[in-house]
Amino acid sequence: MNKKIFNFLRHPLFSGSAIMIGGSMAVNVINYAYHLVVGRMLGPVNYGVLASLFSILYIVAIVPTSTSVAVVKFISSAETDKSAGRIYFAINKLVLIIAFILAIALLFVSPFIASFLHINNVFLVILISPILFFSLITLVNQATSQGLLKFMGFVLPNMASSVIKIVLGVLLIALGYSVLGAMYGVLLGGVLAYFVSLPYIRKLVKSDVGSVDYDIYPFLRYSLPVLLQALAFTSLFTTDIILVKHFLSPFNAGIYAALSTLGKIIFFASSPISSVMFPVVSGRVAKGGKYKKIFWASFGATLFISLFIVSLYYLFPNLAIGVLYGNAYLSASEDLIWMGFFILVYTLAVLLVNFSLSIGRTRVIIFPVVAALSQIVFIWIFHESIKEVIQVSLIVSTLMLLGEAAYLRYNQPAR
Repeated sequence: MNKKIFNFLRHPLFSGSAIMIGGSMAVNVINYAYHLVVGRMLGPVNYGVLASLFSILYIVAIVPTSTSVAVVKFISSAETDKSAGRIYFAINKLVLIIAFILAIALLFVSPFIASFLHINNVFLVILISPILFFSLITLVNQATSQGLLKFMGFVLPNMASSVIKIVLGVLLIALGYSVLGAMYGVLLGGVLAYFVSLPYIRKLVKSDVGSVDYDIYPFLRYSLPVLLQALAFTSLFTTDIILVKHFLSPFNAGIYAALSTLGKIIFFASSPISSVMFPVVSGRVAKGGKYKKIFWASFGATLFISLFIVSLYYLFPNLAIGVLYGNAYLSASEDLIWMGFFILVYTLAVLLVNFSLSIGRTRVIIFPVVAALSQIVFIWIFHESIKEVIQVSLIVSTLMLLGEAAYLRYNQPAR
């Protein structure tokens, strides 16, 4: 019995989950403390501006960010440090180029973005450019660490970024810099995170990768469907904020941003399970091992955590909003349960797609892509109230989850 317990504790799904869940929860606590404190300090109107800027950052970061899943898969499947080093150097070079191009392009379109979001200070949008650059080059190091099952290399850069963001952001807002101060905090946190990520991939950087260049074509071929699913999933919980900022009043945009942040607690509380499941299942598949029990354990844990938080939102909506955001946001209480259900379904859909990709079933990405496009179209049509926008997202996400489940039912190997 003791031997079984010892083996269980050493299993990468448990030990990795412990680090990812513990570290990610600590990061998420800091990040949510940041949003809650900043939300109170800025008020609904200015907080709506900040949330829309964060949403733009998430969307423009998708192209290289989506490669993180592919990086994890290819690094975790590498047989030697030398082959892992070749993969790392090739991908790092590619992402560096893409990050530079995106950052420059963002500078040129910043005035148009500011106009669409009704943001008067265009410099707020311009600041997204350097933030994006550092976040993307850091991401390659984090994904590589995750693929090597060095999960601290994923967690600690996020921790460093979050601490700097909240300390400097809150300080600068208190000094009167408002949204601009918050953005400066994000930028400096991103720079620090990059340097924190370096020690965990130092072995690969110093390794003798040989004179043979890595053929990056298989990586790019795999990354395309991963890119599409990442773009779709990010769109599903960021585009709504952007469209609400465009269509609804500044006050309601701030209320919706608070609801969205509270809803994301569900996703970020359980997403570390999916992050750990992916490299473990991918490694098992590469070696011809069994993996179904890992999937079902991950699914059950994700569902339990999500339902627990949704239950709290159903039972204590005023308490959740009043304590976390303050009385200025209490009008959001009647819509909190709807946001909770939307993010619960969304979280399960992300898990199913990650599992499908880990076993090489890439056609599953059609479901989040269709859902994301449908959400944009229907919110453009139906946006009379906050509840109407959330219900559109809930319906398209539910149909997406059902489609993914049906796909997996008929398209997975018997292992």
